[in-house]
Amino acid sequence: MTVDLVLGIFIISPLLVTLPIYFNLILLPPIFMVVSFKNKRKNGDILGMILLLILSLIFLLVGLQDLSREETMSIIQGILLLLLSASTIRRIRTIRNTVYKNWYNDIKENTGLFEKQLVEDEVLATCPSCSTLLAVIPSKLSEDDKCPNCGENLVN
Repeated sequence: MTVDLVLGIFIISPLLVTLPIYFNLILLPPIFMVVSFKNKRKNGDILGMILLLILSLIFLLVGLQDLSREETMSIIQGILLLLLSASTIRRIRTIRNTVYKNWYNDIKENTGLFEKQLVEDEVLATCPSCSTLLAVIPSKLSEDDKCPNCGENLVN
């Protein structure tokens, strides 16, 4: 009985010692990345993109693994994880956008040149589909107005 207890302590004690190390290695870097991104620290946007890329790859691999199973619920879960992976990749494109980077890094865009060319009552706006910068008169916008760049509706 005593020998079993001593052997149990020797078997379990390395696990108790290594568990906090694994916890620190797996959970602390993502937490640091999220906090850096949230607080707009220097290079926090890059850390956020790295974390999103890692998460997207994890969602992709787990989704493909679930698709290989023959159970209906696993297949549905796999499809949803693949969609989540694609959505996560789209977030990376948003973070890489120059307008977003300027906002994130508190860089004011110089729109003075555009504003001098605006006619009375015109304002600068972006197309909701392609993000093209346009000069529009808000009171004259209708649902039939199209973007000159992509041809989509300017008003949803």
